[in-house]
Amino acid sequence: MNRLRILSAVGCVVAAVTIVGCKSKQEAPKAAAPAAGTAAPQQGEAVKSISGQIAAGAVTASPQDKADAEKAATQVIALMEAGDFAKVYQQAGPVFKQIGPENAFAAKFSQTRNLTGPLANPKQTSFVVLPDKSFVLVYRMENPRYTTDRRFTFARSKEGKMELIGLNQHDEPKKVAAKK
Repeated sequence: MNRLRILSAVGCVVAAVTIVGCKSKQEAPKAAAPAAGTAAPQQGEAVKSISGQIAAGAVTASPQDKADAEKAATQVIALMEAGDFAKVYQQAGPVFKQIGPENAFAAKFSQTRNLTGPLANPKQTSFVVLPDKSFVLVYRMENPRYTTDRRFTFARSKEGKMELIGLNQHDEPKKVAAKK
């Protein structure tokens, strides 16, 4: 009798997970906005998010928010390229500072910079507004050895300042042609 109850309970859980899983796949994600340099989508038109997923009914940024986020990203990029990682940390929002102490952050990014070398020619490849009204900007930079994507996440503070709340860097070594 106990086995029958357990099997019934497991069957109900599996059925519930299957039904919920199917419904979630039918709903379109709502966490994307048009990439920089693209026109705003028309009503019901799909846009691509950072992950490449198609999203309908995306959240959009005001022109002022977009300009402020891009300006903040440009300032952070300049500080990083100057090697002033401590200042990046100091100017970031409290959410960002939860990653750990300033000296550990500065040391890790200094180590990464020493490995990759200085990066140049930042080009914005994506701008996305998340449902929580934070802004994700992706910039591609490079040098002779690496192509790097840096993803910056910004949010407005209560005082109205655009603050860095997230940072991610992905370095991809360039393929070097073999010498003959």
